[in-house]
Amino acid sequence: MQLNRSTDYAIQMLLYLAKAGKTVSSSKLAAAIGVSHRYLLQISAKLRAAGFIRAAHGPSGGLVLIKHPDEISLYDVIISMERIVQTGSICGTPSGEIAQEMTALGEEYQEIEKMLERALKEITLTKILEKK
Repeated sequence: MQLNRSTDYAIQMLLYLAKAGKTVSSSKLAAAIGVSHRYLLQISAKLRAAGFIRAAHGPSGGLVLIKHPDEISLYDVIISMERIVQTGSICGTPSGEIAQEMTALGEEYQEIEKMLERALKEITLTKILEKK
């Protein structure tokens, strides 16, 4: 499984906000995870739409986590950013000589995707933060 760069940064943002436990300015957050302010705003728009964070305006404004870290799994974040969790698929068109084997392989890929989904649902922000 390969995550998009924006998904990885989204996870970093949420972990930073969860650890901070308060509103963090977008410029401070961008600097902390090493992205441009503009890119941070693009990622945060998806995280706001998913209901993980909200933007607070004014002098003490910024971004704040609105769900408890224990309620946010890696699966939730990946789905909000990428819309799908997928391991891959069979490439090309297999020859008739191995068609049955390719069907079996496709079934194995589906089983791996189910296992991956279960594992990602078990990993919450809290679980990651507790592994210091």
